[in-house]
Amino acid sequence: MEKSKVIEKLSLHIVIYSYLLITLAFFVSKKKKDKGPALLGVYGILFFVLLTVQTNVRLHKDMTFYLQILYTTLEYFTFSFFFWYNAQQVRHKRFIVTCSLLFLAFQVIYVNISELKKLDSVPIGIETILLFIYIFIFFYEFSKKLSGDYIYNHYCFWLAVGILLYLGGSFFFYIMINHLSKEEINTFGNITYLAEVLKNVLFITAIFIYNRYPINNVKKKPLSVPKLDMI
Repeated sequence: MEKSKVIEKLSLHIVIYSYLLITLAFFVSKKKKDKGPALLGVYGILFFVLLTVQTNVRLHKDMTFYLQILYTTLEYFTFSFFFWYNAQQVRHKRFIVTCSLLFLAFQVIYVNISELKKLDSVPIGIETILLFIYIFIFFYEFSKKLSGDYIYNHYCFWLAVGILLYLGGSFFFYIMINHLSKEEINTFGNITYLAEVLKNVLFITAIFIYNRYPINNVKKKPLSVPKLDMI
């Protein structure tokens, strides 16, 4: 039992400091002023702080509940921004905005009608479904592009894969966590830690992909036709 607790504690610390590595990758990147890397840098330090507080600070149960809601909400809006920002069609952008406003309204209602549990499973379930839809939209739009770009040269591809692994790998665990015993949570919890670390590694990869292929991350300017002097 003691050995399992040591492994769990070590895994949790690896997860926490992997967020700090995202911010470190941002600081060593060459595109600090661009929205993509900048938001990832903020995301890394913000969630490092949130997880550190959750792990090391003894909070009142109400504060723990609000912190869970804040964590899920910030995570959702951070991930959603990338798919909204990279969406090519206006109707897809509007769809993401509409769903995000509805999700925010749901979170406000959920805070007022729900009570503290082990985890806010319902918001996480809705977050997962919505983000999977946004990821599908991203892949669908890219498949319709007529350019010869490779999708793995787009930084958002690595973000999408990371989110898929993270949310997909922990979806059923988070949905069922309030019905699991402490022993079952300890047994399966390390799987979610692994998925989260992989997600952060892929986010770091996305920052370096953005540095290497910035042409995929900016709107191309129209070609200017030189004026020819006619004699």
